[in-house]
Amino acid sequence: RGADVLYNTYWVRYNHHSKQFDHEIATENCRLIFEAAKEAGVRRVVHFSVAHPEQAPEWSYFRGKVISEKVLRECGISYAIVRPTVLFGGGRNVLVNNIAWMLRYIPVFGMFGWGDYPIQPVHVRDVARIAIDLGARDEDITRDAAGPETFVYKDFIKLIARSIGVRRLILPMPAIMAWMAGRVMGVFLKDMVITRGEIRGLMQGLVASDEESLGRIAFSEWVAENGADLGRSYHNDLEEREYRT
Repeated sequence: RGADVLYNTYWVRYNHHSKQFDHEIATENCRLIFEAAKEAGVRRVVHFSVAHPEQAPEWSYFRGKVISEKVLRECGISYAIVRPTVLFGGGRNVLVNNIAWMLRYIPVFGMFGWGDYPIQPVHVRDVARIAIDLGARDEDITRDAAGPETFVYKDFIKLIARSIGVRRLILPMPAIMAWMAGRVMGVFLKDMVITRGEIRGLMQGLVASDEESLGRIAFSEWVAENGADLGRSYHNDLEEREYRT
């Protein structure tokens, strides 16, 4: 009570039934968060969703995001929905760091398909700035949070490789083979390296926005400045998130 704006960043990346968390539970928890905010008299909720959730309703991650957005819109509280594309920067830079780790220590990098689909990364500071700006408003709004640069995925991988100072064979692979390779790698790393939904979303161009970009920090400049430190160690998402029931 007494809060003006609630910034809801809660979600789970994937279903992990043995640890008793999944997207259905996350959706229900979001509903409880929104109801608690309304009961406590919070003026506005800024909810973090994902770009293009309605374009992949058959995947539980995106379906849960769609349902959570709908619940918020019908909750009767002022809201803003922020839809990031794909994040980089900050203390938990899992995606870019782990791509860099694979490029550093594995001589061949398996790419999903031909890598001719778009990716538009956005820095976490830009997402925070956008969210704070939307939190200060009164109108209900849904807005993408995307960076100022859009890459073809294969060029995105090559840019990371150049930034960390390595040359690697980037091998196009059928998506199912790349996913299976990620599963095998995950056994040794004790992590969920990649999900089938993430691969499909990437290949369908769902991590790029159709809206005018609100991001200011260019990925190409950031990765050039930080490449020397990227991928020195693997970031274990399952361990670092410390999911609990």
